[in-house]
Amino acid sequence: MSINEDKWRLFIAVPLPPEIKQKLETWCSEQKTRLDFKKWVHTEDYHITVQFLGDLAPGRLDELLAALTRAAKGSGPLEMEAAGIGTFGRPASPSVLWAGVRDEVAGLESLHSRVTSENQALGFVPEERRFSPHITLARKFREGARLDPAVLQTQPDFGRWKADRLVIYRTHMHKRPMYEVVGSALLT
Repeated sequence: MSINEDKWRLFIAVPLPPEIKQKLETWCSEQKTRLDFKKWVHTEDYHITVQFLGDLAPGRLDELLAALTRAAKGSGPLEMEAAGIGTFGRPASPSVLWAGVRDEVAGLESLHSRVTSENQALGFVPEERRFSPHITLARKFREGARLDPAVLQTQPDFGRWKADRLVIYRTHMHKRPMYEVVGSALLT
């Protein structure tokens, strides 16, 4: 029995449609020989994180879903575009490779603010760092590996979609895919 078996590790995100996930996967497959990351994200796990929550007792899921529904109300669907790439961390050895998010970034930032405000009332502390919407593609660049800077200068376009919901994902560590949808709220 694991220590946190009675808790679920959760976060809130904007899910991506299958066609966007497939374009991201195709691009990643083409770059794996040029970008030496230890861990590439599974296609089904691509998303835009809105708020990481941490551990929560499953019995509190209804309470969290009610807060998420309140936060989503009045925002309406968001026109989104996945385009461009970048990294977080040291330029020579980045910790994260990501795809960018464009278009309704202001709407997404407003939604993030409402979500974190609603969840703060449930005891979740908002992160201090600035909200930076992105889609994580890979993690942990191999030390000593060569990073092809030409790849990072490209601005691939992965497509547009209408984001119409927020989801609550549960993390299953060491599984692939590792995220399971345990709740959702429509952006109305």
